[in-house]
Amino acid sequence: MSNEEILKAFHMMWDNFPEAVMITQKSREIVAVNKKAAEFGLQPGVKCSSIGKPENHKGCQCNKACDSGEVQICTYEGQFGKAYGYWIPISEKPEWIIHFGVGHAFEYPKIDRSSSTKSESIHGLTKGTELEPTMAAMAQGEANGVMMYYALARLAKEQGFNDAAATFVEAANQEAVHSGFYAVLNGKYPKDFWSMVAGIKNAEVQGEASVKALADKVRALGFDKAADEMEIFAKQEGHHGIILDEILEKYVPKKDGGKKWICSVCGYEHIGDEPPATCPLCGQPASAFKEKA
Repeated sequence: MSNEEILKAFHMMWDNFPEAVMITQKSREIVAVNKKAAEFGLQPGVKCSSIGKPENHKGCQCNKACDSGEVQICTYEGQFGKAYGYWIPISEKPEWIIHFGVGHAFEYPKIDRSSSTKSESIHGLTKGTELEPTMAAMAQGEANGVMMYYALARLAKEQGFNDAAATFVEAANQEAVHSGFYAVLNGKYPKDFWSMVAGIKNAEVQGEASVKALADKVRALGFDKAADEMEIFAKQEGHHGIILDEILEKYVPKKDGGKKWICSVCGYEHIGDEPPATCPLCGQPASAFKEKA
């Protein structure tokens, strides 16, 4: 990117940010400022190190950000409490960084994380409408996109294209959000989802053993590196079961009674007089479920 393109992108990204943001050179000379920084009197051509008291610049991470090419962050006491300073290198221009603070000049609303918050539900809005098949296809397409982008990220990283790999991972994460949105819009999963979470928990616990067994088979073929990674996946599956159990303990009172059905393919458990029409995890029909003693 040319200098002009970088500056254009900077203003598009940062001009409406409520804090002062600027591009500075390693020499500390300001290259560009956003609207809020301009309101404070900051301007290109001035050395940021000359602004304010010298002690205010003791924690400057500009050199470290430029030399390492990595984002630097510090915390400090701002006028509204704890604030955060950021120095973000610009890869196309190693001697330039984007510098700003959060909580320095703007008081953000405090969020009470101890209380539950609810938002307007979109659950099932398109279910039973002419858009239902379209939304189902969108959800599946985006889910496939998650797999595709993570696969591309893996291949790119194996070949040393780390910046491309990071871009593919970001795209995969966004596709995952999109897929979940369309699934909720179409009412694919129950709005009262806790019984489903309980079934997923059991599947995750069983998944640790099944993935470990599969890793053993991969190792037997001589693919040790792949098997090592799969064993990590197995432990992660088991950990998923643990954290889901903790969530259930926190939010859901325990209930007894009802038949227990287990999916013979993925291990998902369902409580009810009859098995579900399809497994919410792997999509197998009711015939794949066996009653658990």
